[in-house]
Amino acid sequence: MNAPTPLPVRARPRRARGALALAAGALLLPAALAAQVGAISGRVTDGGNAPVASAIVEVDANDAITGRGTTTGADGRYLLPALPAGRYRLRVRHPGYSRESRWVEVRAGQASVQNFVLTERPTVIDTVVVAANSPVNISREDTEFSTAIREEAIRLMPVNPDPKELVAQAPGARAGGQVWGGATQQANNYQIDGLAANHPGVGGDLIQPSLNWIESVEIKGLGAAAEYGNFQGGLVNIRTKSGTNRFQAAFHASGESAGLTASNLQRFDVAREMNSRFDVEGEVRGPIVKDRLFYFLAGQLVSRDERVVSHRRGDGNVFLPELVDWRERRLFGKLSWQPTARDALTVSGGYIGLEADRFGANGYENDGAYLRMDAPTTFYNAAYSHVLGAGTTLDASVAGFSRDERRTPYAGLEVPGVWQYGLAPKLTYRNAPFGYRMAPEALSAAASLSLRVRTGPAEHQLKLGTEYSAGSWASERIRSGGMTWRPPVGSGFDPADPATWRSASVGFVPAEFGGEVHLDADVANGAVYLQDHVDFGSRFSLSPGVRLGWWEGYITPGQGTGPRFRAVHHAAVDGRIGVTVDVTGRNETVLKAHAGRYHQNMFAQFYDRVEGGNVFSNEETWYYRGPLDGPGQAFTGFERDSLAQIGQMTAWETIRLNQTGPVVDYRQPYVDQLVVGVEQRIGRWWKAELVYVNRRNHDMVALVDRNAATNYTLFDGVYVAGLDGDTLGYDGASVFMKGLYLPNNVLAAWLRAEAECDFPPCQLPIPGLTVADLPSLTWAPDYVLTNVPQARRTFDQVQAVLRADYRTYGGMISAVYTQLKGNLDNVAGYEDPAGFGAGPFVNPNQAVNFYGFLDNSAEVELKIAMYGDLAWGVRGGVFWNDAKGDRYSPVFTLSGLRNRYFDEAWREIPSDLFGPVTGQPVFIGPRGAKRYANRSTVDVHLERGVRWGRSEWLVTLDGFNVFNRDAVTRYNTSVNEGLDYLPFPEPGLYPVDPAAYYRAVRERVPPRRLRIGASLRF
Repeated sequence: MNAPTPLPVRARPRRARGALALAAGALLLPAALAAQVGAISGRVTDGGNAPVASAIVEVDANDAITGRGTTTGADGRYLLPALPAGRYRLRVRHPGYSRESRWVEVRAGQASVQNFVLTERPTVIDTVVVAANSPVNISREDTEFSTAIREEAIRLMPVNPDPKELVAQAPGARAGGQVWGGATQQANNYQIDGLAANHPGVGGDLIQPSLNWIESVEIKGLGAAAEYGNFQGGLVNIRTKSGTNRFQAAFHASGESAGLTASNLQRFDVAREMNSRFDVEGEVRGPIVKDRLFYFLAGQLVSRDERVVSHRRGDGNVFLPELVDWRERRLFGKLSWQPTARDALTVSGGYIGLEADRFGANGYENDGAYLRMDAPTTFYNAAYSHVLGAGTTLDASVAGFSRDERRTPYAGLEVPGVWQYGLAPKLTYRNAPFGYRMAPEALSAAASLSLRVRTGPAEHQLKLGTEYSAGSWASERIRSGGMTWRPPVGSGFDPADPATWRSASVGFVPAEFGGEVHLDADVANGAVYLQDHVDFGSRFSLSPGVRLGWWEGYITPGQGTGPRFRAVHHAAVDGRIGVTVDVTGRNETVLKAHAGRYHQNMFAQFYDRVEGGNVFSNEETWYYRGPLDGPGQAFTGFERDSLAQIGQMTAWETIRLNQTGPVVDYRQPYVDQLVVGVEQRIGRWWKAELVYVNRRNHDMVALVDRNAATNYTLFDGVYVAGLDGDTLGYDGASVFMKGLYLPNNVLAAWLRAEAECDFPPCQLPIPGLTVADLPSLTWAPDYVLTNVPQARRTFDQVQAVLRADYRTYGGMISAVYTQLKGNLDNVAGYEDPAGFGAGPFVNPNQAVNFYGFLDNSAEVELKIAMYGDLAWGVRGGVFWNDAKGDRYSPVFTLSGLRNRYFDEAWREIPSDLFGPVTGQPVFIGPRGAKRYANRSTVDVHLERGVRWGRSEWLVTLDGFNVFNRDAVTRYNTSVNEGLDYLPFPEPGLYPVDPAAYYRAVRERVPPRRLRIGASLRF
């Protein structure tokens, strides 16, 4: 058989040139304003008035230019030219000396002279450049409550090598990318150096740079101004390092071996954990032309593997002997050029190569039924800044990325897999059932003009800007060999001998077809905005803003079945208003309030079910009764249908996945947000925050059957039993569904057959229905892709935060209370983020009990993050996270083949009526009524340096989950499995898999791990 081939690599997003046009147009904005700027100069000396050379001098500002810096010369002198008039915080740092800082007022046409005297302190740890403002500063220039994790914290905190781990340290953010109640990481806007790096197909981040490339991570969104948009969760901006006037180099190596790694997995967990990890990395930065041109170069090699709990039949080992092997290669380079005192240009680019053997292994694979993953990624970024005058700057930037990820079955796409019959996870043999290709590509551009304007007694800080991004998304899920054999695995089963695939009691072998995905989509996101910040005197500020956004989505029908067309488009205005009150007039107690609307960015999962897209195919189960020539035998769709005509193939069950509909009154989803809080300075080094956040989601998108209320009949109160008639038990109770919906066309056909029966009873009657009900059993599906008024999502959160920023240490303590309720936990209407089912507004059984507490939400969560100097030249950090258990919900997946159903009067509902609803999950009991156990973990980082000449040798030790807690963070919530309700005469034909029981463990907090590292810096 000829299996489908993956889509060809796309050249460039079709609408990307619009981004370049916008950026070019912004560069032609009038530049007639006179350039009046100031400067800061001075000398840095020690206590004996000797010059301190190579000291780092930098300024942080609350306007458009931030984080500029230089180093002192041999005479201790420095100069920071071309600074727009304004107030700056000036910092001076040098290894072995105290750190000093002060606020400086820069006036147009003047040079402010600032001399510093540094005192020696006993430390040999290199001091790093910090690009973000101090976390204890209170900014009156905005209404935001944000978190910036700086380079020093990244270096000293115990952090796993994933930027999302840094995001999870922010108050109110969760592991896995959920930020402030956003619907998974899809709801976030991810940026690299201020430009979008979002996945155009499914949302979320796409680029995961090395932590050692990162200068700071900013988590914004609470009270964000009009310049920020395209998110309903948070905005996560990763700022990369740059070169300076001082040559610097560093080499890092670290390792985690199996001997240093504990395990908290148990025999029947379906999970995996880190086994070992080794990486080497180097970076170098410095000047090419002093004060003008700088570079930063970095590279990283990583080798890691994971061990997987084994579920192979007869395997006495806890873990599979094969490991999941990962290889990672990362390269990054950045050039920073300041050709004049008014201009700055940065250009950066990188490559990330990810490869994995046995990708996604779950412990059920046999005979090489694995996937190989290869995901090369390239990305680039360019930014230009021009100072037009005092307080007036023009900025423009462009960025892009491309990725081509392929997950290839070991035996190729031509060989069918052999997959044990039943619900996943099940044993697989010979080949992986599916192969995948995922190829996102995007280009984005932005331009802005910042200026100060005075109108009477009020001073305005205005920012006018535009941004545009265009992306493409090619996604395929291809069934290996075009079909998958699904034999029941009994005691005599041999995957290499098809004669053992069926027993005398059944006489057939199940086979599965379809369930494929062929998606080729393009998206575009654009906006223009105007943000103002008005100071009325010294205590009161107003921050009004407006943002006009527009979004488009295009699709090319699957497998070339039609021309490309525009599926959805929308434009909307986001209004925002913020108020800041300085209670004391000394910037010590500041009240902030902000209300605003934030639309979600466009990605393909919003509209992949548009009519004519031909993206999804139904998953069909057939019974084959003919001869088997060998384990590699496969049938095309045409051959299958031909065999059906001679009785060797019988269609038995269909899981419908291909529902589509025309777009009706499409609007881009948004969230209305209210943020109220207070910031309080406590002395020089501490700041306290108390914040209340209220969010309400609106215009959530889904495929909807507008006639669902008349297309289905509700059966109130249904018990589920095994084929022997005994009710299924779980967690001390019986499986009972509050409601069950069956399609009227199937009910009507059953009643008509019953009426035509010559010798009643020919079949089971339908409880509560007779032939007289036939006229009321209408069936007229009307699928549309639209916004759903019934979709609800509400978020309320209170944050209490204490931040510290001493000279030698810093950190944060946060306590957060959260209530997250709704009936959708996904921004695109899918209950399953993988997107293979149509969702609860097409399949009404998924809407039973679907409103309640949502997953990934702990009612109370505490975090402590501290870092800095300890004793005897040791530095380090600790992160403690304690949370009340997240919510979860038991579900039952409907199947007419494996179960019997009875109403509350114990009248049986014929199982043959369940074919069209097979595979639909139903919540058993109120959503989110159950909780996981509380979890608590402690991570620690320690490092000690020894200086040798101009270099420093550093030894590091990281401990993750040092007390080796094993709290469960994810169960199997399905109540279908683990129940021996199939009484076939052959013993052992349907063995019960303990790992498939309800509440079988799918994920625990990672076990204790120790990482040893060494670095050389000079």
